[in-house]
Amino acid sequence: MRKFSLFFTLILALLLGALTSPSLAQASPFREQLVYSLNLFNGKTYAPGFCPRSEDTIYLIANENNAVSPRITLVYFWPITARYMAGFKTLNEEIEGTLELLKDGKVIRSLEKEDNVVFYPEGFFAENSRMYLDEEAHAFLQKYEKATKDYYKRIDEYYEKMREYRDAFNKFLEDLSKRREAGEELSRAQVEAEMPRQPGSPEGVRFYTTPLAKNYILNLPQGTYQIRLRARDGTIVQDSQKNLVAFVQRRGGTIGYEITPGNRWTMKESSNDPSKTIYAAGKNTLYLRPFLQDEYNDLYYKKLLDPQNEGTPERWMWVHTTPIENVLVVLLSKGKLLESIKRAPYYVKQIPGPELGYEILEYSEEEFAGRSPSFEGHKLEVSSVSGKGNYEFHLEKREGEVLKGSEREILFVKKENTNLLHVISIFPLIVGLVVFVQRKRSIS
Repeated sequence: MRKFSLFFTLILALLLGALTSPSLAQASPFREQLVYSLNLFNGKTYAPGFCPRSEDTIYLIANENNAVSPRITLVYFWPITARYMAGFKTLNEEIEGTLELLKDGKVIRSLEKEDNVVFYPEGFFAENSRMYLDEEAHAFLQKYEKATKDYYKRIDEYYEKMREYRDAFNKFLEDLSKRREAGEELSRAQVEAEMPRQPGSPEGVRFYTTPLAKNYILNLPQGTYQIRLRARDGTIVQDSQKNLVAFVQRRGGTIGYEITPGNRWTMKESSNDPSKTIYAAGKNTLYLRPFLQDEYNDLYYKKLLDPQNEGTPERWMWVHTTPIENVLVVLLSKGKLLESIKRAPYYVKQIPGPELGYEILEYSEEEFAGRSPSFEGHKLEVSSVSGKGNYEFHLEKREGEVLKGSEREILFVKKENTNLLHVISIFPLIVGLVVFVQRKRSIS
């Protein structure tokens, strides 16, 4: 007991020493620095970010509009994530000048800032968006502003109708009470027919357009370039030189799936290769979302998402781009059709209690009024004990028209005799223990 107390005291002293050491106690210093603020297309939408002084290369997808803007801001190193962070809310100074684009050391283009917006056709939290420039940018912004203005007008009208409805409903209750007191017999159907109808709330604006911005727009063919900022006085702005890599996908337009297991809603998986099998055990509920997908270089794409990321130039990765809609998921077993499944919305409901579980319910506007669906997908219910064996599925645009590359196979892993695996895993430990005992005996 005394030894344990001494050991605990020693550990506590080490922890206190580490926490009070100057290197950890000292806050990360803020340094004023020129960075490139980025809004880059990632294959399906636009992802904001920044490139600090520590990174010498910006990666972007070729033949797409990408926005960059040199800014003076405060940069600090965050040890927890091992990344440089930008304090744009504290300092965000725009630098005026001309952005020069170079190829093999020669200036091939001088760029001025352009008006731009990002348009989200299905709302800000949707998965797809496009960037529009100049006149188109102003047109999309005006469209959104007009739709928003009309929506607020409908809201005002809705509040006025609700006020009228409440007055009418109170009067209806008073009249109903008087009629019953007078001895009038009213059926339920008659009461419901005379009851005032509550007005429905107006539908919100489904699309979204970002506020107008002015940035340098890079839309480049595949290749390597350099950029630098030339100030109005003709000098090159210090630390504005960056390399630029515009890359394209190796393969595109194939079909991949996002798979949400019913028992692990937050642990989504992917099936991007038709030759790879989906494994399951026991009874499973799988929610499928089919996508068009592109294959990008691992290093290039991760650097696009964040210039401070690391990647492997020899590896390739699939990126889901556009959701595939208006299709059926056709489920088969041994070549026999089991079910054709439409896409449907679902709502994830938390289960109260200490276990903090959840259940996935079919969404309906009547049942979940005022709440949006948690996700949409094609629901597959498969089981290894149903007597149907393994499964296959594919997508059909129309009856009999199978989308090429959408085929997948589901195989079930048997759970019989799994205890043998535990015995096999313990075997090396037993061998090591025997060797240890023998050596100890020989030494003694």
